[in-house]
Amino acid sequence: MGIGVGDDAQSVVNAHGPGTTYIVKAGVHPRNFSVRPQSGDTYCGEPGAVLDGGRSLPSAFSGGATDVTLDSITVRDYESSRQGAAIQPDPRASGWLVRNVSALHNSWAGLLVADGMRILGGRYNDNDQLGIGGNEATGIVLDGLDNDPTTLDGPELARNHVLRAPCAFEGGGIKWDVGQVTVRNAHVHDNDCKGIWADINAHDVVIENNLVEGNRAEGIFYEISRDATIRNNRIYRNGFGASGWYWDGGITVASSSEVEVYGNRLSGNYNGITGTQQERPDSTPPAHLLTGLRVHDNMICSTGDGAHPVGVGADNGADLAARDISFSGNTIQPASCGA
Repeated sequence: MGIGVGDDAQSVVNAHGPGTTYIVKAGVHPRNFSVRPQSGDTYCGEPGAVLDGGRSLPSAFSGGATDVTLDSITVRDYESSRQGAAIQPDPRASGWLVRNVSALHNSWAGLLVADGMRILGGRYNDNDQLGIGGNEATGIVLDGLDNDPTTLDGPELARNHVLRAPCAFEGGGIKWDVGQVTVRNAHVHDNDCKGIWADINAHDVVIENNLVEGNRAEGIFYEISRDATIRNNRIYRNGFGASGWYWDGGITVASSSEVEVYGNRLSGNYNGITGTQQERPDSTPPAHLLTGLRVHDNMICSTGDGAHPVGVGADNGADLAARDISFSGNTIQPASCGA
């Protein structure tokens, strides 16, 4: 079933049952594509299919349908609400596949994740606040278009801004809370805030084989969360909007526990790999303690003047020497080793 550039997309969907495959026709669909899919629906874009919200429609896709597929569509200039997105399924709308989709120039985020969502390839760039966001959804995978872990063909998350709220609140490439997320093979670069940001009881997270470069704040920021593996990433020139202390690392682990960091190559970041402890009674339990941090076998090059290639700090008087924190087998050099 086709959806043409002159069609009211929701009317077309309403005329068919769940599980329908729609071909989104080539060309610009101007302010007429705002759909609540039915479960099992598939939306495949012809080459050049662009959904244009005209900065008036709140979303292109939304609602509680499960097992929806979006493939090869560009979604741009939607006027989503605060912490909303151009593609905004309900957090419990499980099983979405978002493949080779571009979400560009939208008013808050390009995409909000839902349970079990797979985001394969695509571009989430130049949005007003955030490329991809998430609130309590879990089982998320960002990955490439093939199964080769050496191919950097995952999502691009680039040049997202902080036009609607400060960086300390939310912004950058991707930020999520609570859920279990895997981020691999992504290119996360030149965002006005952090590159990859897990917050508030994220757990069982894997961040691997990504290229993270040129973000104004931390490249990878793991905050008040637990149980993460951060490995085999290339992390260059992040934190150039440096606020000092142990912030703005290529990788910074903030008041989080049981995090292993290894096999990463960092160069030209303000700080290298750092950990911080503050009083963080927000969003507990569990207690947000910097412990179980194991940083080993990383290459860390050319950090900022007076900054920390590796290290941890506390601003609440905590004795971090008594915590389970270790740095071993890391190579540190003053010269650049980045691309």
